[in-house]
Amino acid sequence: MGKPAKTLMKRLSLYFLFIFITISCSNNETDTSCSDEFQIINDLCYYQKDLDILNEFISNGQLTMNVQDFDTSGNNIIEPLELAVNHLNGMKWNELGRLTKLWLTHDNLSGSIPENIGDLEYLDTLNLSFNELEGNIPQSINNLVNLKWFYLRYNNLSGSIPDEICDIYPNFINFLIEGNNFCPPYPECIPQEKIGTQITADCIDL
Repeated sequence: MGKPAKTLMKRLSLYFLFIFITISCSNNETDTSCSDEFQIINDLCYYQKDLDILNEFISNGQLTMNVQDFDTSGNNIIEPLELAVNHLNGMKWNELGRLTKLWLTHDNLSGSIPENIGDLEYLDTLNLSFNELEGNIPQSINNLVNLKWFYLRYNNLSGSIPDEICDIYPNFINFLIEGNNFCPPYPECIPQEKIGTQITADCIDL
């Protein structure tokens, strides 16, 4: 092969190497970039509002939750993605970076359920049973149109069950709320056996 041919081959090789590196870098940038509504954690995109709700659960329960039970990173704080570490597959996210499952039983959660829980619009499973949660079921619950498994058993929740829950109750495969302090009258869409035993001593105008 003559010298001009060798020079041409060398230039072509460098050209194709440049193209390969450019495409690789472009792909890497695509894989690790998120829109402003998302946060990158471990090279994956998570919807910021979903993370904010998890952080609110952590903030509300800071007096009763043991950090060492959740802190897998060793930074002495509970990160949003660590909230369900005590449960196999306790937290699931879809390919859009949205939360679809939240399973937090026996985790010493306390305080109230976040008022904007309804923003978890892709959620199909929510289990907050056997904790120390107080207050009402937020009215935004009716925004959880994909919810199929809903458990609030044995907390200290009280007040009225919002009628808005009837908007999504037909979607439920399982629904368990016994062992709380919910006051009658209960939404007509919920059979009495699904209400279960409630402590109503502090209810007014029974």
